[in-house]
Amino acid sequence: MRQFLAALARDTSANILAIGGFGAMAVVGGGGLAVDTVSWYLWKRQLQQAVDSGALAGSYALSEGRDVTAAAGDDIDKNDNTNIIVQAVNAPPASGAWSGSSTAVEVIATTQRSLPFSSVFLATPPTITSRAVAAFVSEGEHCIISLADSGIGVNVSGTGDVLLGCGVGANSQSANAIKLEGSSWLAASLLSAVGGIEYGSNNLPGTTDLNPYGLALEDPLASRNLTPPASPAACTANAFEVSPNQTVTLSPGRYCNGFALKGTVTLSPGVYIVDQGEFYISSQAAVTGEGVTIILTGTNANNVATANFAGGADISMRAPTAAEDAVWENILIYQDHRGSSTRSELAGGSDFDMEGIVYMPGSTIRFAGNSGQHSECLLMVAHRVLLTGTVSLDNQCPSGFDDLDLSGRRMRIVE
Repeated sequence: MRQFLAALARDTSANILAIGGFGAMAVVGGGGLAVDTVSWYLWKRQLQQAVDSGALAGSYALSEGRDVTAAAGDDIDKNDNTNIIVQAVNAPPASGAWSGSSTAVEVIATTQRSLPFSSVFLATPPTITSRAVAAFVSEGEHCIISLADSGIGVNVSGTGDVLLGCGVGANSQSANAIKLEGSSWLAASLLSAVGGIEYGSNNLPGTTDLNPYGLALEDPLASRNLTPPASPAACTANAFEVSPNQTVTLSPGRYCNGFALKGTVTLSPGVYIVDQGEFYISSQAAVTGEGVTIILTGTNANNVATANFAGGADISMRAPTAAEDAVWENILIYQDHRGSSTRSELAGGSDFDMEGIVYMPGSTIRFAGNSGQHSECLLMVAHRVLLTGTVSLDNQCPSGFDDLDLSGRRMRIVE
């Protein structure tokens, strides 16, 4: 036997066959490992996409007060093409940079499956794990907000040339929640809508941040629970009018059945209640007021007062600060919530300077600017907002406006 083995060791015939056999094993083994590795990598990508989607679904459920775990699990089930096992749905996240955040949802899932080649060498297939965290992220500030939940919320029409140092938001769920028509131009930092944004290539600059089909914006003034004052109950004047040739200084009060300013008027600081009729400023008027709030109201939903500012009027009005009036701080014009079927017209020219918030949560504002119109701090929150003409708003508000939540919310994968 020793002689046979020694002879076999010295024998070099058919060595190519042996080397080829061993080489084939390496090629087949390498190919098998490559195929399994590609499968693992594909499963990892599919699993990551599933947990990303699940985390977003969970975050939306969190924003709506629904069951976060159920929402995330249901969404992952729709993407379950790799035998996914959900290990945890945490709200708030239990780890990472967003740990403890009440606006974030963490999803962790695994997948595990045997493969033909690697199972020869591995008693247990490897476990693939993916994790995702989705959260509400505040971005940008909006100086024009439409609260309507259907139809066109914000409409820029005609030859409107709107220049904003801020964003525009609409809570409508319609496909045209924000609509730009004709040759109109809207230069805004951000457009946010619950529904869609309808525009043409010539209606927006390419740098505009678009956020359609997103989360609704909060009414920045809802928490203040504003209501028209009951006092004074008696009318200070009825169908009051300042004629074009008059120069007067007016005091706060309740002005019933119309408040028409056509001459030169100084409004003393305080609250002016327009009870029914129209708050009208003619094109020849010159109206100034510091620390002023205009309340538009009525006895029922059908006679709530409206505002009508004619183009060409010289208007300079500022809302009160917190020190001047803690209740009506920053509110320049407020319309009773009951005025749901009304529309107010604000036309601004080169001598138009209003600082404060125009708050008409139940009705429509039509703002028509003229050449030279410019306002440093004019915010509009209404049921619907229509913009036409030349409008320029900077949103450079003083520090007293910092407490207002004008930011939009976008759901994002943050980890």
